[in-house]
Amino acid sequence: MTLGEKIYHLRSEKGLSQEAFGDLLGVSRQSVSKWETDQSQPELEKIVAISDMFGISTDYLLKDNVERTETPIYGIEEDTQTTYVKRKRLHYEYVSKKTVKGIPLVHVNFGLGHHRAKGILAVGNVATGIFALGFISSGIFSVGLLTLGLLALGTVAAGFISIGTVAVGCVAMGAFSFGIFCIGALNFGQFCFGALSFGKQVAIGDEAHGRIALGFSRAAGELYQEVNKSGNFDYQTIERLIDENVASYWWPFREWIKGILRMMAY
Repeated sequence: MTLGEKIYHLRSEKGLSQEAFGDLLGVSRQSVSKWETDQSQPELEKIVAISDMFGISTDYLLKDNVERTETPIYGIEEDTQTTYVKRKRLHYEYVSKKTVKGIPLVHVNFGLGHHRAKGILAVGNVATGIFALGFISSGIFSVGLLTLGLLALGTVAAGFISIGTVAVGCVAMGAFSFGIFCIGALNFGQFCFGALSFGKQVAIGDEAHGRIALGFSRAAGELYQEVNKSGNFDYQTIERLIDENVASYWWPFREWIKGILRMMAY
């Protein structure tokens, strides 16, 4: 076994997380992760500390052909067992050996307390990765209570496309939506569709406020407003006004809102 593999097995046997093990040695969790994946090696004084902590010889850690022998540990063993048996029940961590440019392919780290996961696939209390799942998460694809990502799904979500109770993004869908193109109960943005919509360009909803406003109970618009309780409206006139008055750089969102108008008309 390599030095990193030996450290990993010794730590795992005691039920210590990388964070807890690092705290005992006065180093960060990231340093422990690099040791265990053989990206770096601990300093000599840390090797001695590890030897003392687990009651093994430094020769066993540093040499390949030395058998493991254990010696009694005074002070540390008792504290370690007392402190971390509980943590073992309340905390779980897995770090895959396979990495991509030094980042674990999979890192799972969750339990009571502050536990952070960082990997291509990250699952933890706080998660950062391409695919991130956690109470607080950030990544390209992010799911959690508080999320940030290119595609974000959560209670509070922020991203290019965001879906959540509170959603903020270029495309935002949620009970409370803020962005360029918004769908939800209460919307604030450029193009809005929902119960109560405030759209700077176009607003469609039960109550709509915007330059072009189509409401089913109430509407207030600068260029056009229509209150239509029957559901029958002149969508072609509204489309023409959108084409004439909404700037061309909004074209993707402009076409989307026109698509919603057509579906409503039919």
